[in-house]
Amino acid sequence: MGETAAGEHAATVVLVHGAFHDPWCWEAVRTGLDARGVLNLAPELPFTGLGADADTVRAVLDAVDGPVVLCGHSYGGMVISEAASGRTDVARLVYLCAVQVADNAEMSASFRPTPFMASLRPDGTGISVDPEIAGPCFYHDCDPALAATATARLRAMAVGPGAAAADADASAEPTRAAWLDIPSTYVVCTSDQVVHPETQREMAQNATDVVEWDTSHSPMLSRPDLVVDLLAGLAATINSNTGAVR
Repeated sequence: MGETAAGEHAATVVLVHGAFHDPWCWEAVRTGLDARGVLNLAPELPFTGLGADADTVRAVLDAVDGPVVLCGHSYGGMVISEAASGRTDVARLVYLCAVQVADNAEMSASFRPTPFMASLRPDGTGISVDPEIAGPCFYHDCDPALAATATARLRAMAVGPGAAAADADASAEPTRAAWLDIPSTYVVCTSDQVVHPETQREMAQNATDVVEWDTSHSPMLSRPDLVVDLLAGLAATINSNTGAVR
């Protein structure tokens, strides 16, 4: 793929969306990364369980030459913790108002209720969200037209985030969370109405570095510049260190 001036492969940013979303949510971030010459990919999760979602990301990582900055949004944090476990090609993990825990028990203990929880609609075959509630929770600081478009694109999940976590915990050999071995950055979004900011701050204690932004749960839409600056900066740091995992 890309190479640094020294002939080393340049870092690639891999963007993992959260629950009820698709790769479209990264479009503005990807445009910004493209403008800076930062290689980037955004896989689509099948939402059929944490294992299948992590396998999707692993397949992308397997196809990348060189080091990776792996960013997960919301539920995507669970996915990157699973997908990057035991790998040496992921140089940095980024948890964007995301789930960063060692196991399901830690997640259950730290989560506080938020307005978003009233939007959840399980129906026996999966789970969806009420757009009248979910939209304002996800996108309250976005341009109204953008928020309306994003709300209309929300999708159902065959397995909800909580069920995915419970299923993963039931494994005979639980996966070691990748952030235990790979440096990580946690982004706390202080106006989040989906994952409570205090829940985020508790999970952020697991991270190597922490930053806070005054945004909703969707900074990739409301403040893509912040996301681009962070990810491009991390990619540049990795490139300057010849891609070594530190």
